[in-house]
Amino acid sequence: MNKKLKAKIVERFESQANFSQVIETDEPTISRVIRGRRLLSFKIQKEWATALNCKPEDIFKEAGAK
Repeated sequence: MNKKLKAKIVERFESQANFSQVIETDEPTISRVIRGRRLLSFKIQKEWATALNCKPEDIFKEAGAK
């Protein structure tokens, strides 16, 4: 489980639902990413990090492994 991502979403948007509206992605996708059942391309990781006002490597462990 990606606890850092979940914490950032709650901190900045209060819920996955609010975050999903901002990034225009459905909630089940966000849930799958948080639970580690789906990986994102680096481009999408950057988009999510920008929306969360952080760097990709702050919330995605695979972002630092380029």
